[in-house]
Amino acid sequence: MSPRMSTDQTVYVQLEGNVARVVFNRPEVLNATNVQWVDDFHSVLDELEIMSEVRAVVFSGNGRSFSTGIDLKALSAGEIQIDWFRRWDEGLRRLEKLSAVTIAKMHGYALGGGLQLALACDLRVATPDTRLGLPAVLEALIPGMGTYRLPRFIGLGRARRMVLTGEMVYAEEARAMGLVDWVVPPDKIDETTAWAVATILKGSPTALRLSKKLVNSSFETNYEEALWTYLEFQQHSLSSEEHQQAMQEYRERKAKP
Repeated sequence: MSPRMSTDQTVYVQLEGNVARVVFNRPEVLNATNVQWVDDFHSVLDELEIMSEVRAVVFSGNGRSFSTGIDLKALSAGEIQIDWFRRWDEGLRRLEKLSAVTIAKMHGYALGGGLQLALACDLRVATPDTRLGLPAVLEALIPGMGTYRLPRFIGLGRARRMVLTGEMVYAEEARAMGLVDWVVPPDKIDETTAWAVATILKGSPTALRLSKKLVNSSFETNYEEALWTYLEFQQHSLSSEEHQQAMQEYRERKAKP
């Protein structure tokens, strides 16, 4: 599939080999999300779900911010109703279930839906000036299924603090909480993201895909069910061509004097 880009889209995807780059493209409003944004996001997910060659997906925002979440102008005009919230969280669940490993590359603001989207990714990298938060209560709203994901990242107490106060935290504090994986200077964020992608690509596609499924279901599955699912997945991994190749390479290394 050839790279795709349209400046008319509020979200677009570019394909570079086995890496897809998804870009939020409403820089004039700090990549706030409106009705078109959610439609474009689902269209991008339609593409990603059939890109079998894609093993890593990097999400980033054009302009000065990753995303400030819901577009308050559209919300105040009555353009955003309950069906929008349903489609929004359906999109995040689709993102969470992608086979590829996903990385949120954040700068500026990652607020509301911006942080919710980052939580649905597998890994998060941010610049020190990035501010993260779920300020929905300040707009008399609930911060979506961020109420479900956030406690799983940072614990119930810290999640209560962020959700109930709507406060923002800087990237270093977010990293200390377990909310961000890497905090790097702006001139190093591309390099760090590229390193993370390269590290991911070293792994077996089968083992990565199945390990991701197990981790994603770990809070909703009892031990016995998790064990049997793991054993089933491990058999798939043992039978995969990648495993056979890895073992052949191991034997060859050991055979060298």
